[in-house]
Amino acid sequence: MTLSRPRYERSATPPPMRFQERDGEILQAVYDYDGVLARRHLKAMFWPDATWRAMEMRLSLLYHQGYLDWPNADQWRTKPIPEAVCWLGWRGILWVAGHAGLETLPISKLSESKLRELARLLRKQNFHWLREPRWHQLEHDLAVVDFRLAVESSIRQLPDLVLEKWLPEGAFLSNMDVVEYPIRNSNGATKTAKRGVRPDGYFVIVDKKRLNQGLPARARFLVEIDMSTHDVSSFVIEKAVVGSSYIQSPAYKARFGANTGCWLVVTTSETRQKHLMRQIQQAIGAEANAFLFTMQDEIARGDVLRRAIWWQAEREKPMALFDT
Repeated sequence: MTLSRPRYERSATPPPMRFQERDGEILQAVYDYDGVLARRHLKAMFWPDATWRAMEMRLSLLYHQGYLDWPNADQWRTKPIPEAVCWLGWRGILWVAGHAGLETLPISKLSESKLRELARLLRKQNFHWLREPRWHQLEHDLAVVDFRLAVESSIRQLPDLVLEKWLPEGAFLSNMDVVEYPIRNSNGATKTAKRGVRPDGYFVIVDKKRLNQGLPARARFLVEIDMSTHDVSSFVIEKAVVGSSYIQSPAYKARFGANTGCWLVVTTSETRQKHLMRQIQQAIGAEANAFLFTMQDEIARGDVLRRAIWWQAEREKPMALFDT
């Protein structure tokens, strides 16, 4: 991994470039992975056997032409940026939106008002342009990408399994489900509250072997990357109680076709994990089995589907997500 900082300002006369098929794949990847990627992610995806310099030369062309953007000098100085990142510039989002067949705006003269108009037009079509990272949770968002890449890497090792769908958090932000959930007030009485649900991701894995046998073959997972920024009590209410109600809700079934699934919670330490598991079980009882926990260190070791790294409330030992 490199933390070197690219040139901050675009050239007034951008160097010429010929747009290549891989450039489009890079732009699509940035969008698909919820709008921002670390340069190490791009290196692993598109330049696994090349030098960092080879990658940086191409990214520089995409940056100076407006296809990609990255932190400027002021942002490096004032924002919590853990490492070098890229997101889509105005030409990049125009390419991705156009490739998806969406209505866009011709931009002959660049201006802030024109860019805002473009963002509004895309939003009306349920197409979200992340114009710059959510700085306060950038470290979290990069950890979500790390987890997704770990899942995809594991899938590639298992020919009977197919990653059918992955919805990033942005899909829920632009089209959020609202669910009712029980909450106990200070008098001990239970009342009903409402809250929007925005998982860090949702994905479906299909077991082709079970599918061919006519057996239930789809495993649905919701993702929560816990950076220990919520106290345990808040996590129990906002994530566990609400998350459990979401799986059982009409909104979930309407969106995903069935009221089945479980939450995969990736947290920071064994101590944090134990506290969360214990208090969630106390709060929602048997429904706590819908939550499986592991730590970020385990994700980094790879094979997140077959290794027994996931803890469930009523089990004395960790389990694997798949036995294949």
